[in-house]
Amino acid sequence: WTCTCRPPFQGVAIANAATCLLDECSTNCTGASCAGATCSSQNQTCHDPDTSKLNDWICSCPPPSTQPPAQQQAVAGCEVDECNRMKQVCESVGQTCNDPNLLQPNDWECTCVPPMNGTGVANTAKCTLD
Repeated sequence: WTCTCRPPFQGVAIANAATCLLDECSTNCTGASCAGATCSSQNQTCHDPDTSKLNDWICSCPPPSTQPPAQQQAVAGCEVDECNRMKQVCESVGQTCNDPNLLQPNDWECTCVPPMNGTGVANTAKCTLD
């Protein structure tokens, strides 16, 4: 006789109880304890560190974010300072770069250097002297 785990769990044993494993990040996983879609809907990567345990999945941010993975069963807060990549746009015209919200993409700003005033979102600023 054999014991077979019920989907979405996987495992088979002959003449013994099966050890049922579940990769909560698998695309084949369906149900309340499955997390693959939760992470991917936020453009993050799902990791299930122990397929013998339920509810231990975590989401991780894609590069260039340097944020640590989320706590268990949570979507990560993926902070990315866009000025690390875009500051040369601002600096090439003598302006400074600022990213006001590290969780929001495409909101970096070029700011004029005093005594000039002006800010450009995702672009160089038009500087004026007030």
